[in-house]
Amino acid sequence: MARLRVFAIRGYSVFESKSTSLGPVLVGILLFCGCDWSPTRLAVSGNVTFQKAPLKNGTITFYPVSAGTRAGAVISNGKYEIARENGLNPGRYRVSITSPDGETPADANAAPGPSGNFASKNRIPAEFNLKSKLEIEVTSAGPNQFDFTVP
Repeated sequence: MARLRVFAIRGYSVFESKSTSLGPVLVGILLFCGCDWSPTRLAVSGNVTFQKAPLKNGTITFYPVSAGTRAGAVISNGKYEIARENGLNPGRYRVSITSPDGETPADANAAPGPSGNFASKNRIPAEFNLKSKLEIEVTSAGPNQFDFTVP
């Protein structure tokens, strides 16, 4: 009589059997089937303008509205890109754009850090980051290019 045990390898349930070949066959199928059970990630890219010119430098972050992955990218010369391997799952995301001015301390009373650096004042209005209501929808059909204009 064959005994069947269940154990997990990297989150997958695998059956082990005391019978002749059931265990190795099932393990082989799971390891070599080429199945990808992870959620689909999609590349996201776009342009950001600030005061009618490409935003020289900054960051853009996408926060899932309900479920999904959070991801972000550096904005350089008005462009950003998140590659597929680090991309977003299909769904709705809240957008946050930031760009410190590099000159004005965010808190004038705060002492600089050990290296002399300080947190800079954000040039982008709060409506585009802390109080952002900007939302995008990433779809499997694509293209997932989203452009933003900051006054």
